[in-house]
Amino acid sequence: MEELVMSRIEDKIAEQFENLSLGKKKVAHYIQSNLREAALQSAQRIAEKSDVSEATVHRLAQALSYSSFSEMQQDLRRIVIQDQRAVHNFIQSTNRQEHSWLEKHFTQEAENIRQTMMQVDRAQIHEAASLLLQADRVWVVGWRMGLSVTSFFSFVMKYMLGNCELIPQGGVAEYVSYIKPGDVVFACGYPRYCSRTLKLSRLAKEQQAKLIVLTDSGLSPFAKLADLVLLAECKSNGFLDSYTAPLAVVNAIINEISYLEKERVQGNLERMELMLNEFQDSFEWVHKLK
Repeated sequence: MEELVMSRIEDKIAEQFENLSLGKKKVAHYIQSNLREAALQSAQRIAEKSDVSEATVHRLAQALSYSSFSEMQQDLRRIVIQDQRAVHNFIQSTNRQEHSWLEKHFTQEAENIRQTMMQVDRAQIHEAASLLLQADRVWVVGWRMGLSVTSFFSFVMKYMLGNCELIPQGGVAEYVSYIKPGDVVFACGYPRYCSRTLKLSRLAKEQQAKLIVLTDSGLSPFAKLADLVLLAECKSNGFLDSYTAPLAVVNAIINEISYLEKERVQGNLERMELMLNEFQDSFEWVHKLK
């Protein structure tokens, strides 16, 4: 039943598109291409983005058999909260490979970075870095595709500060019991919004830890819990979301930490290098001439 609800507005647009006026087609195309953004925007903002009047947006809602723009937007928000379009996107992206697919791929990645740069400012990066530096312990959580962000971030944080732990998916209960006031939890929460990651985030808040969330939308269930929300785009021309922009955000946090606590980080890195040299095997290649 949920899948029918989620695909409803997309199906309606596909079914009615050829019968729509030019203005309504502009709005429908914008919404179909920018589902997450449209879910957060007013009718006036969607009209501006589509280069039509606000009345045209309301007329599109009626043409798609909604009682109002508000009802249409509720369907959009359901898509944002429960995004299960991976199979649909896979079919669409592999149905026909265009000659320019690689250029489009990199263009989309660059656009994700550009859009993320417009959403995340220096003050937010500074606040995230400050919270992490003040933490007694940093816990990083986020699995599945999110591991592309969290495994990298936790490794570098451990390397720089020494007090960071990536919580394994199979050991949530054991780890969450040690989260306490003074700690910071860094959660990566993207569609389909992993329920275990969300539950851990709620428990961390109950245990009075600070929660930093990296997610895709202000409507994300993670955003409602967080002390600090960082938004990064994850659009892709393929069937899976892209994590290039989220990685760029955590790289920015890492750089800000190194600026704020240069001596602390440098001391930790120097000690780490000593240990790496102590335990690292060395090999000598001896070439004997016969």
